[in-house]
Amino acid sequence: MVSSATLGFLAWALLTQRQVAGQSTCERLKRSLTYTQEEAPRDLSGVLPVVVGRVNQVLEGVVNVEVGYHGDDLQGRVGEHLVKCEVTRLASVLPDDLKTQAHVDDMGRNVVTQCFEVPFTILDTNECKLPLHHPLRHQCQAPSICVNTNGSYDCVCPRIESSGTYPSDTVDDEFWVKLQAEERTPWELAYNSSSRTSCPSSPSTHGCCSERTNSKDAMACRSNFHCPKDPCKGANDCASSSTCVRESSPNARKTYSCRCPEGLMGNGQSCRPGIDPKPQPKVRFDGVTPTEETIKNNYYCDCTAPVVDACSGFPPCKGKHEVCIVTAANVPQCGCKPGYVMHETYGCVDESPPVMKLRHDLNGDQTLRLKQGDVYEEYAVDIQDENAEEYMRSLKIAYSRPLPHGCLTKVGEFHVNYTIATPWTTPAFLRLTRRVIIEDIDECKLDVAKFETECPPLVPKCNTEAGATCVNKIGTYTCQCPKYTSGDGFLSGLSFNAEVAVVPHGFKGGTGCHDTSKPVIELKGPNPKVFRISKCGALGGVMSSKQMDHDADLKSAQQKYYSDDIKLMIRQTVGAELCATHELSRPNASHCVKAFDETFKGKVDLSREVSVGDPTQTSMLQWRVPYDVEDAAGNKAETVWRDVVVEEVDLADVEARVRSESLLQKNAEIRRAVEQALAEERRKGGSRRNQRTAECPKCPACTCPGDGSGSSSFDPSLCDPVCGARDQTCTAVEFSSAMHLVIWLEGLMPPLLVTALLIVCVLYFMFIIIRMFWSFQATPRNSYTPAYNAEEREQGLKNHIREFSPEPQPQNGGFAQPHNGGFTPHSMIMARSPAPSGQRPPRSGGPPVASASIYGDVGQPFSPSPRFGDPSPRFGDPSPRFGDPSPR
Repeated sequence: MVSSATLGFLAWALLTQRQVAGQSTCERLKRSLTYTQEEAPRDLSGVLPVVVGRVNQVLEGVVNVEVGYHGDDLQGRVGEHLVKCEVTRLASVLPDDLKTQAHVDDMGRNVVTQCFEVPFTILDTNECKLPLHHPLRHQCQAPSICVNTNGSYDCVCPRIESSGTYPSDTVDDEFWVKLQAEERTPWELAYNSSSRTSCPSSPSTHGCCSERTNSKDAMACRSNFHCPKDPCKGANDCASSSTCVRESSPNARKTYSCRCPEGLMGNGQSCRPGIDPKPQPKVRFDGVTPTEETIKNNYYCDCTAPVVDACSGFPPCKGKHEVCIVTAANVPQCGCKPGYVMHETYGCVDESPPVMKLRHDLNGDQTLRLKQGDVYEEYAVDIQDENAEEYMRSLKIAYSRPLPHGCLTKVGEFHVNYTIATPWTTPAFLRLTRRVIIEDIDECKLDVAKFETECPPLVPKCNTEAGATCVNKIGTYTCQCPKYTSGDGFLSGLSFNAEVAVVPHGFKGGTGCHDTSKPVIELKGPNPKVFRISKCGALGGVMSSKQMDHDADLKSAQQKYYSDDIKLMIRQTVGAELCATHELSRPNASHCVKAFDETFKGKVDLSREVSVGDPTQTSMLQWRVPYDVEDAAGNKAETVWRDVVVEEVDLADVEARVRSESLLQKNAEIRRAVEQALAEERRKGGSRRNQRTAECPKCPACTCPGDGSGSSSFDPSLCDPVCGARDQTCTAVEFSSAMHLVIWLEGLMPPLLVTALLIVCVLYFMFIIIRMFWSFQATPRNSYTPAYNAEEREQGLKNHIREFSPEPQPQNGGFAQPHNGGFTPHSMIMARSPAPSGQRPPRSGGPPVASASIYGDVGQPFSPSPRFGDPSPRFGDPSPRFGDPSPR
C-alpha cells in the first residue's frame, strides 16, 4: 500500500506545479493551530479535516480544498509548521480585483482558486514519562536510560564504576558535550558489535539515531541499542564460597569468573544436583599440582580442600597388569592390580575365570528361536570379567551344521558352541552352548513382495490363475487344485534345489491345474417334440369310402419334405421351434436348452454356446436332434438328443387332440400348484395343521375377450377356454377343504405316500374328464335349442345360406380353383347358424363346426399358435398345402 507520507508528497508536488490563479506566493492565515507531539495529526487523513475546518472558519464561499502535507512533519518536529492548501471559492464573495481570475468549474460555477498557508505549532512531549504501551513512549532497552530532548529523546548507557543520575526533564546540547567528554569503561558503552547493538561502542544514541523519533528507522535504532549488564550484580552461578569477578570487557565470551579462596580448589561454580560429580579434587604427591582426574573434571564444582594422591605422577610400572600401589606408610610402589595374582610364569594373571553370557538370550534359556525366512545373526557372547587380561586368551565359535547363505529355509535346530581358552586355569577352557530352533511359518500367508527380495525360496509357486490354493505343511507347503480340476497345482517350468530349500509337498514337475469337468446339457420343453399334420389322401365320395390308388403317392410326396422342413425350422429359429408349446408360443433358443459347466470359479452358463445339429431320421416319422457344447478347456459334454415325431392324423381329430393336450397341461399346472401349496404348509410346521386356513378371496367374474364392448368381433367360442382356465385356477386356490384333507392325511401316513395318492387321484379324474371330452366331441348332437317347426328351420337355413354364402365358384367342372396353393371344396364350407333371438350361443362343447388349429402362421404348418383359443382358419379358408413353396 502507498503510505500517507507518499500521498502527501504527491499532493504537494501537484500543488507546486500548478499555477494558483496567477499568484506566486500564498496568503498566510493569522491564527496558528497548536498541538503537542502526541496530539498532532499523524497523516493526511488527520490533517485534512483540521485544515478544511480552519479554512471554513476563516474564509467564505469555499467549494473545494486541496491539501499538500508530509505526515511526519508535524509529529517529528517541534516548532511552527505551515501547511499549504489550494482553496477554490465562489467569485461572488471575492473583491472585484480577484474576480478577473475567475473560471468556470465542472459544475458551471464562477470560482477563483487561491493559495493559503495554515500555521501549526507543535509542542514537545516527554517520551520518557509516557505510560507503557503508549505509541510515542521511548524504546530504550534496559539497562539503558531514557533522556528527553526537545522534540525527541535518546538512550544513554548507565555508569557502573561510579554512581550518578540523569535529569528527568529536557536536556540541552551542553549535556551531550559533557557526556562525550566522560571516560568510560567498556562496561559503560554499548557492545562493540553491530550484530548485537546499534551505535556500537557509543555511550548513547545521540548523534547516531535520527531525531525524527517516530520514523521507523529512528524507532528501530533506539530499540536495538543495548548496553552491557553487570554480571556480578545480578544472577550468576558462583558458589557462596567463591567470589564473582567481572572480566575486563563485556565483549568477551565469558564475562565473569568465580574464584576460590586461597587453600581451596575448584571452579567456584555452584554444584548442580544430579549433574556434577561429588567434589574430590586431588593433587600429586608434591601437594600442589592437580591430578589429571581433577583437571579432567574441571577442578570439580564449588571450593573444596584438595587431597594428596601418592601414586599420581609416579613412574609407570613395566609389568603387565602392574599398577602403582600405596603402602601403609603412604609410599608408592608397583604391584598387581586388584583381582590379579602374581604367577611365576605369566606374571599378573586373573585369579578367577571369566563369566560368559549369551547375547540376545531373551528368555534366559540359552535358546534362540527363529522362523523360516529369518537370517541368522551371530550375536556372540558377552565376557563379563572386570579383570580380563589380553594374553593367552582366545574365543572360538563352532556350528553343528553349516549356515546357509541368506535366509533360513529348513525347519529344525542346530547348536553354536562358544569356547574361551584360559591355560592358567583348571580346566583350561570355558564353554557355552546356544540352541537355535527354526520354526515353521505359513508360506501361504507371506508378504510376497517382501519375501521375493529377502527369501525367494519360501515364496509359494502355486498357479493361482488356474485356481490353485496354497496349503501349509510343516516345513514346506503344497499347492492344491480346486474342485473340477486336476494337476499338482504348481507353475510350469519350476525346479527346486533340495540343498537350498525343501522341495514342496506334492510337486510333480509343475503341471498346474487343468479343467476336467464336462459341461452338462439339460433339455427344456417337450421331448419328444410332436408335430401333427393332416393325412394326405385323394378325394372320396359321400356314398363311397373307397380310397383311390394314388393315396400312397400323395402320402409319399408329403413325407419326403418332412426332414427338410424340420431342418429348416431348426436353422431359422436356432432350435427354438422344438420347445414351442401352447403356453410358450414364441420362445427363443435359451428356452429350449440349458447348459452349464462346473468350474472352480463357479457355475458357468454355456446355454448360448450350445450348438443344435441337423436332425437324424430314425424311422419314417421320427427324427433325433443332437445338442452339443464345449467349454473353454476343450471338455465336451455328452450329446443330448431331442426326439421329433410327426403324427399324421385325420383332419377331424386335430382339434380334439389339441384340446386334450391343453387340458393335460392345465391339469399339470393344477398339480404343480397343489404340490407347492403342500410344500408351503409343511414348511410352516405342524403347529398350524389344526388351524383353519383363511378363506381365499372370491375370484372375479370372468370377462370374455370383447365381451360388453359392443364390438362385432366378439367370438363366443373364445369364452369357454378363457373362463375355464380362470375357473380352474380359482378352484385350485379356493380348494381349502381339500387342503385340510391333505393335511389330515399327512398326520395318518408318510408325506411321500400322500403325494403318490394325490397323483393317482388326479390322473384318474383326468382320465375320466378326457374320456368324457372325447365322447362329447366324437358323438354328433343336435342343437340344444328347443325344437323348431319345419318352417322355422327352413327359414333359419335360408338365412344361414344368405349370410355365409361362399365366394362364387368358377365353372370348372364343379371343383374350386386352388387358392394359395390349396383347394376349397364346396362341400367343406361349414358355418354355424346364428342363434334365434333370445337364445344363448352354443357352447364350445357342441359338435365341431370349425377347425381349432394350433398353427399360428399359415406358411409354417409345424408352428404352434400363439395361444389356445385364438381364431384359426376354417376348413373352407385358403391354407397352404404341405410342400407348396410357402415360407417355412
